Amino acid sequence: MAITKSTKRFLSIDDDRTLQMIVKQILTKSFGAQTLEVFQASTGEEGLQIMREIKPDIILCDIHMPGMDGFEVCQRVRELKLRSAVILMSAYDAEQDNAIKASETGADAYLSKPLKKGELLFVVNFVMRVAHLNDAVFEKNKQLEASLGQLKQFHQKLASLNEELRNDKRRLGASLKEMTDLNQQLENKNQQISSMVEELANRFDSTEGLLVTIIELHQAEHRGHSERVATSSVYIAEKLGLTDYQIRNVKSAARLHELGIVALPTQEKRKEALKEGDDSKSKAATSHPLVGEMLLKEFPGFELIAEIIRHLHENVDGSGSPDGIYGDRIPIGSRIVCAASYFDHIRMASPDKSGAEILAKMDEKTGVIFDEAIMEVLKEYVESRGEVEEAPVMECSVFALAEGMELASDIFSESGINLLRKGTVLNQETLDKILKFHNVDPISGIIKVKQPS
Repeated sequence: MAITKSTKRFLSIDDDRTLQMIVKQILTKSFGAQTLEVFQASTGEEGLQIMREIKPDIILCDIHMPGMDGFEVCQRVRELKLRSAVILMSAYDAEQDNAIKASETGADAYLSKPLKKGELLFVVNFVMRVAHLNDAVFEKNKQLEASLGQLKQFHQKLASLNEELRNDKRRLGASLKEMTDLNQQLENKNQQISSMVEELANRFDSTEGLLVTIIELHQAEHRGHSERVATSSVYIAEKLGLTDYQIRNVKSAARLHELGIVALPTQEKRKEALKEGDDSKSKAATSHPLVGEMLLKEFPGFELIAEIIRHLHENVDGSGSPDGIYGDRIPIGSRIVCAASYFDHIRMASPDKSGAEILAKMDEKTGVIFDEAIMEVLKEYVESRGEVEEAPVMECSVFALAEGMELASDIFSESGINLLRKGTVLNQETLDKILKFHNVDPISGIIKVKQPS
């Protein structure tokens, strides 16, 4: 089911008619009426009345107005439990005090007058993107609830069918006509079951996509890891001549192989993350594959994927866990995802190392942890991707960024928004925007920049 972007409602509350007109012109021209519908009110009281009628998605309100001021409007919005994002604004003087009070009152953002077009569009666009992400998560939750509800109905209907079958068997000897009727009823029930199984199969991809999204949201420091592992694993599976069905299961297992880490308690999750890419002893001690298997094996269609994930930490020499199996007894999918994931974890942990250096390190464990045939194809994959010599990388906080620095990795906010791409060269305007955005939605993790030559 596709997520559609619905028209958002924007309410501007200000006694300055000129500013109202400017705001409407900027937003209408930038977003269009199909994306953002603009409403206006000249007082806080009038704004509250309009809110009850239209339930706006975004509210832009001046702090200093006759009668009800912006702070009180914001408090009333929170009391009414509206899902509106509130942006307060006031004249530049005493801006810091107003900004602090706006945050304490529950405002989502603060702008100073005179309004700057760029700042207004930046904040509104950010709020709209967050709203769309919330809508997407809400729709995905509805889809998952619907799938689980159908699965429950399926079990109920199956239980009901079994009860009917038992009753029918008691009546088999009554007459040939009753037996014919029973056979017809059984055929109808089988058709219903087949239809439900087909419908569950259609929802498989959307369920898998939702689980991948959950993993990404809970592991910002490993963002993109699952998809990179899936890409390399599919390449290896195809080169080894696996069937389309096997390749499909390998891809799904690669995308979901860290589901167990997300499900672990926070402290244990940190320990699991630290052990990824470590030596064989630490690797053997991790338990998240068993958690991932436990979560997946109860879902119809995920049984073989759960089996692949269970054996991710088996070693080809039999020294791994949890079952100590060895060689070809380890599922081929487990051996593929193990090598691909290990390579990508080392790449993330040591970005200064080349692919050749990482493969050389892994060669020391080929025949012990890794399958020799799979390592040969992994080398071919790494070589086919090519490598570019990059400058050394250093880490710094958002407050240590300076003009002229080049980003060595993407910058993400805590809500998951990609603010700047790798390779961006920072200027003063970009630095100012990053710091302002940081006050609204803090930057996630450590920022990596290239060291000047």
